[in-house]
Formats: sequence, structure tokens, C-alpha cells
Amino acid sequence: MFKWFRNQKVIVKFIALSTVILVAAFTVLISWNLTLLNKVSMDLGMLEAQNTGQNFADNHTKIVQNTVASLASLRSTFLDEVSQGNPDRQRMVRLLGSLLNDNDSVSSIFTVWEPNAYGKDLDYTADPLYAVNGGRMATLAIRFDDGQIMPVPFGGLDTFTAYEQAKSEKQAIVMEPYNASTEDGNSELLTMIVLPVLDQDGQFLGVIGGAFLLDTFQQSAEQEHPLGGNVSLLSQGGLYIANGENAEDAGNSFLASEHNHQVFEKVQQGQLVHQSIDASGTAIIRAFKPIPIIDDELWYVQTAIPKSEILKAYTANRNESVVIGIVALLLLGAGIWLLARIIVISNIQRMVHALQGMAKGDLTQTVDIRAKDEFGQMAVHLNEASTNLRHMLKQTSEIALTVSATSEQLTSSAEQTALAAQTISESMEMAAEGMQEQHSEASQAASMMQEMTESVGRVSTSAEAVSVSAEDVIRQTEHGNQVVQRAVGEMNMISTSMEASNEAMKRLGMRSGEIESLVGLISGISNQTKILALNASVEAARAGEQGRGFAVVAAEIRKLAEQTKDAVDLVQAGISEISADTEQAEQLIDRTALEVEKGLISVTESGRLFSSIMEEMKLVGIRAQEVSSEVHDMSTGALRVAEAVELVSGITEKSTSQTAQAAAASEQQLSTMQEISAAAAHLSTLVQELTVKMALFKV
Repeated sequence: MFKWFRNQKVIVKFIALSTVILVAAFTVLISWNLTLLNKVSMDLGMLEAQNTGQNFADNHTKIVQNTVASLASLRSTFLDEVSQGNPDRQRMVRLLGSLLNDNDSVSSIFTVWEPNAYGKDLDYTADPLYAVNGGRMATLAIRFDDGQIMPVPFGGLDTFTAYEQAKSEKQAIVMEPYNASTEDGNSELLTMIVLPVLDQDGQFLGVIGGAFLLDTFQQSAEQEHPLGGNVSLLSQGGLYIANGENAEDAGNSFLASEHNHQVFEKVQQGQLVHQSIDASGTAIIRAFKPIPIIDDELWYVQTAIPKSEILKAYTANRNESVVIGIVALLLLGAGIWLLARIIVISNIQRMVHALQGMAKGDLTQTVDIRAKDEFGQMAVHLNEASTNLRHMLKQTSEIALTVSATSEQLTSSAEQTALAAQTISESMEMAAEGMQEQHSEASQAASMMQEMTESVGRVSTSAEAVSVSAEDVIRQTEHGNQVVQRAVGEMNMISTSMEASNEAMKRLGMRSGEIESLVGLISGISNQTKILALNASVEAARAGEQGRGFAVVAAEIRKLAEQTKDAVDLVQAGISEISADTEQAEQLIDRTALEVEKGLISVTESGRLFSSIMEEMKLVGIRAQEVSSEVHDMSTGALRVAEAVELVSGITEKSTSQTAQAAAASEQQLSTMQEISAAAAHLSTLVQELTVKMALFKV
């Protein structure tokens, strides 16, 4: 249902919802009115029933109440006579007859006194009116069928239960209705009201009362038909005194059914209105009216009215309301449909027509503004949206062209950067190879310097030995010839070592030159790398967000180039120091070689000039000490040269590693630039697609 409703047109939804709302509103309104009308109808029916019951009670129970009042008055008269000690039975009988004559509904009036309560009973034992009771005051005034009223003896006192009840309770007694036989053999419905006679001390003296014919109540009840209903009169014990619906129920009990029994209990508790179903299944409303008879004795007038009669006006009004509601709904529905068609649907159709054109790509569609209501405001906003969307698409088209040009430029720049990165990578590989070769040469130089250090050590040892030998020559001249021979041999060895040392120092100088050349080459490569890194940073900045990673790589390459240059500067400084030490060592070796050569000549000449050996040996001793000192210095310098060569080797090795890292970074940069180039190409393709789609819109 909801899916069907959701797929309907606006006019259908509007009319459906309006219909539901109107139906609900009319239903609530009509229900409220009908509920109120129902209540008013019920109240009017109850009022009619109560009025009928009240009228019935006023018209008929007044006879009983008046008779009871007359009996009460007569009782007062009797008490006055008794209190004054002047009782008069004949006068009492006349008053009884007179009272009976004045009340047609009363069949008899009687009085019964306690023995000797009303005069001396012995005085009336011979009187036929009282003799039956032994002279006791007990007489009855009765109306016969011919209308004659006559006093008669009141017999059967032993069965007169009302007397005993009044005596024990000392209050008025109303007997339940009963059927009494008549002279013609029929029966009459009677009730008896008995008033107790009490003296001023509350002592029971007797009773005075009357028997009421209830046929008049039945006849009156049969004449009452309020709203098609009927009237009944119930005794306090629940017997029908009169039944306007069924006369045969008179004298029978109203409490025969359990439902009536429950209803009567509620009536006695004060709930006087009830709804029930009669024997024919008709719903009836029962209204009860309590009627006080005497003291606490109550009779009840029941007015029973069919509920349909009470609600006849309600039913008619209900039908009229339903018809009026349906007609009003139809008229309102037609009016709502017409208004919705004019005010809502036409405006919506104009909006839909414009939106259909915009959906097809025609952004030049506009909606006429015919009013300043919500639809007019919607038209204004729709026109503004169309204008803004048209401007936005134009800007998007221009931006697409700009992005396309930028994409092509980025592709070109990426290709150039890729070539530069490839060149840097190749340079780094060459630099790495040069560094590797430099490392190998530095390792050889370090080995040669180690050999030279060992040779210088041996020269130092030899020089010390020469000094010792010179001293021995001075002390042991006799062994001079042998010493000179050994000195010649030693000098030959020194000469050979010096020549080797000289050649090693020359090779070291040549290697230092080569290293210096390699260091210059590395410095040039470092400068070129730094320039290429700077160019790469510029190209990365031009590439924007896509070149950010490449910019980081370029910065790392630039840092690596600066570190390489710093390392080269350190190597150059070490090489310069090594060169200086090497030159000094060469000079010392040259001097030593000259001195050794001179010593060799001197030793050779000593063989011929042994006579002057003492003076020459002193000179030799002094020279030998100087040689020893110089050789020691040369040994120290050789150690420093060896350390510098090892430092150069370490720096070369580090430079080789960093150059390899730079080569790897350059390869990674090359890969990144290839990715940037591919992304730029993809972006160019997307821009071309966007341009094709933008061409579909008419702006």
C-alpha cells in the first residue's frame, strides 16, 4: 500500500491525504455531535420517564398519603380523649365511617386497642359490636358493594400479624399487597397500612389503620404510555402493586428473575436508572421514582421506555448527519481537487518541465515567476541554480582545458626529469666505479707505506748500529779492518734500502697525484649531482602534489652530494698532508742516500787511509747519530702517511657506499617520475573525457 502510494502523482497523494484528514475530522466531529445528541436524547428520555413517574405518583399515591394523614389526625384525637379520660366509642366509630366515606380508594378503616386501653371493656361486653372480643375496643368500618358504610366487629385478632408487628416495633406498618376475596367471589388487590397508637410515655395502646384498594392504581398505570413505554408501581418488598404492561403481574413479585432482583437492590441503594433487555429482546430504559408512604416505608414507580423511542430523534439526526457529512466531503474533495489543480499542480508541472530540460543538458531553461508565494520562490531559486550551474560548467570546461595543458606539460617535464634522473644514475654508477678503483689504489698505497715504514725501521736500526760501531772502532781500533769490512757490507745494504725507499716514495707521490685527480673527478661529480638535484627540486615543485615525493628524493640527493663534497675536501686535505710528508721524506732519503754514499766512499777510503780512521770515525759517529735522528723522524712521518692513506681508503669506501645509495635513490626517482608520467597521461585522458561530457550541456 505504501509503495503504491509513494509511486502516485502529487495530486493523487494530495487528494488521498486530504480525504483521509477530512474523513477523520468529519468522523470526529460527527461522532462528537452524535455522542452529545445521544446524551441529550437519553437525558430527555430520562426526564420524560421521571416526569411520568412523578405525575403518576403525585396523582395516585397522594390518596394514600392523605388517608394516612387522616388516620394520623384521627389517632391524635383518640389520644386526646384517652388522656382526658373521656373516651367515646360511638364518636370514634362515626369518625371512622366519615373518614372511609371521604376516601373512595379505601375499602375499610379499623382500630384495635389493648384491653381496657380505650375505656373499660366490661362495660361493652353486651354490645354486639365489641362482644366478640370481650368488650375490647376492636371495630372495623367497611364499605359494601352497594356503597353503604357500616361498622362491624374486628374478628380474628389472633391472626392479625400487623397488630403484633406494630406493637413490637412501635412504628407504622405497611403490609405487602395481597389478594382479598369479595362478596361476588372475585378477588381484589389490597394493601394495609397500620399506625401504632402510643401514649405520652411511649406505651403501646393500640393501632389504627385502613385497607386500600389497589385496582385504581392498575387502571391508571394501564393508561400511561410515555414514549411508547409503560408505568409500574412496586412495593418496598418488590411486589407489583400495578403493572401497566401486564395487568396479570399485579400482586406478583418483581424479583422473580435474578436480573430484576439485582436491579431492585441497586434501586434501593440509590441507583435509579438502568438499561436492560425485555422478553422480546428489545432494549429498554428503566427509571425508578421512590415515593415515601409513611415513616421509612417507600414505594417505587417504575417507568420503562424502549431505548429506540428515546433515541428516535438521535437516530434521525445521525442519519442526516451522515448524509450531510458525505455530501460535504464530496464538495470539499471537489473543491480541494480544483484548488490543487490550479494552485499546486500547474506550478509543479512548470517546474517539472524546466527540470526535464535541465536533465537533458539544456541549462538555458528558466521558469516564469508568476507570484511571490512558495512556488514563486522555488522558481527564483531554480533559475538561480540553473544560472549558477551554467557558470560552474563553463568554469569547469575552462579548468578542464587548463588541466589538459598542464597535464601535457607535466608529462613533458616528467620525461625530462626521468632522463635527468637516468643521467644522474649513470653518473653515480661511474662515480661508484671510480671510488672502487680509488679504494683499491688507496689499499695498495697503504700496503706500500707499510713496507716503507718497515724499511725505515730497519734503516733506523742500522743507523744505531753504525753509531755503536763507530764507538767500537774508537775503542777497538785493532779490529778496524774487520769492522770496516762489515761497515762496507752494511753500507751496501743501506744504499740498497735507500734506493728502494726512494722508489717507493716516488710511487707514493705518483699515487697521491692519481688520488688527487680522482678526488677532483669526485668533486666535479658531486657538484654536477648537486646541480641536478636542484633542477629536480625545481621540476618537482612544478609537478605540484605529484612531485612531492620526488622533491624529497631530490633533497636527499642534494644532501648526499654535499656530504660527498665534504668527504672529498677531507680527502684532499689528507692527500695534501700526505704529499707534504712524502716530499719531506724524499728529501730526507736523498740526504741519507748522499750520506750513505759518502760513508761508503769513506769506508772504502778507510781501507787505504786507515791511519786517519780515528778522526774520521769521530765524524762518522756524529753523522751516524744525525742519521739515526733523521731516520727516526722519517719513520714517524711514514707512520702518519700510512694513517692518512688508511683514512683516504675509509673515506673512499664510505664515498663508494654513499654513491651506491645515491645511484639507488636516482633509480627510485626514475621510477617515481615514470609513475608521474603515467599519472599525467591518465589525467590527460580523464580531462579529454570530461571535455567530451561537458560538450553535452547547453550553456
